[in-house]
Amino acid sequence: MSVRRLQEEAHRIAVEHGWWDEPRSAGEALMLVVTELAEAMEALRVESQPSEAIPDFSKVEEELADAVIRILDFAGGQGLDLGGALEAKMRFNELRPYRHGGKRA
Repeated sequence: MSVRRLQEEAHRIAVEHGWWDEPRSAGEALMLVVTELAEAMEALRVESQPSEAIPDFSKVEEELADAVIRILDFAGGQGLDLGGALEAKMRFNELRPYRHGGKRA
C-alpha cells in the first residue's frame, strides 16, 4: 500500500472513530506522536514483550506503528503530501555527505 493510501486510510479511520469531531490543534496532534514514541522507548526498557493488540508483533512494533499512524492521520487532516515529501527527503538524504559532513549524533 502506498504512503498516500496509508495516509488516507489512517485519517478516514480516525474521522470515523470521532477523533476529528472537534477541531484538532497541531500541537496536540504532534504531542500525541511524541507520546507514542515514549511508549515505544518504555517498551524497549522492559525487554521485548508481545503486543496484546497485535500478538504477532512486539510492543515496540505496536507503539512505533501507532506513532506512524498518528503522523499519517495528522498529514491527512492537514491535506499534506507526506508520501511525496518522504520520497523527496530520502532522495535529498542519499546525496548528503557521510554523517552530513561531520555530525556526531
